[in-house]
Amino acid sequence: MDKINYTVNKINLYEQIADTLEQAIIRQDTRIEKLPSEQELSKRFKVSRTVVREALKILKERGLVQLRNGEGSYISKPNADTVSSAVSRIIQMDNISNDHLHNMRLILETASARLSALHARPKDVKRLEHILEQMREIPLPTDKRIVLDSEFHRTIAYSGGNELLGMFVEVMTLLLKDYMIKGFPNPLSIKNTIMEHNEVLEAIRNRDPDGAEEAIRGHLSAARKNVARYEQKKRKSASGGKMAASADTSR
Repeated sequence: MDKINYTVNKINLYEQIADTLEQAIIRQDTRIEKLPSEQELSKRFKVSRTVVREALKILKERGLVQLRNGEGSYISKPNADTVSSAVSRIIQMDNISNDHLHNMRLILETASARLSALHARPKDVKRLEHILEQMREIPLPTDKRIVLDSEFHRTIAYSGGNELLGMFVEVMTLLLKDYMIKGFPNPLSIKNTIMEHNEVLEAIRNRDPDGAEEAIRGHLSAARKNVARYEQKKRKSASGGKMAASADTSR
């Protein structure tokens, strides 16, 4: 970290310091390096420790450092959770619809299924088989089923050999957790989902990229229909409740 330019302007100091440290982290192979102490950074930047502390908070939000009580600040690599949190805020602020989320998921996962069919290793296929075998257990708690379902899709994405695509698919599974829960309303839909997963797995096992893309597209389209039916049922239930309440107040 000795190559950092520690000269900063006197406006938005903590943001400038955060940006300076971020560039140093990105440029250097410092993923497991510990940053200098707050006191040392304060001395080098010629600012108060409060300013340094605010800068470190920004870096933590960006997923670039871990602040460990009593130990200091360690450089870390942004992960899917970091990206997911940022995208989640955008989705909420811009009121992104489930249809738009589904369309993005479709784009990412058809590409990842195709790549998986081309590049998946035997150990990747075995991992998918193991996950699917666990999903066949009935009954299985919904939260456990969602974890397995998400892991199945992430494994496909990373097995294609494109780390960035894998991370984006992982981000989508984190964003769509509540959405995915709506896709498992009854035992029949669960059974169908397992069959659809198996079709994707068979295509990947057979090195059939067109088949894998078609299978994942069919699976995600079916999941969207399940969610749509769930949401429609909830709307009808809410509407019926309002009508009943209105009738009670009119008596």
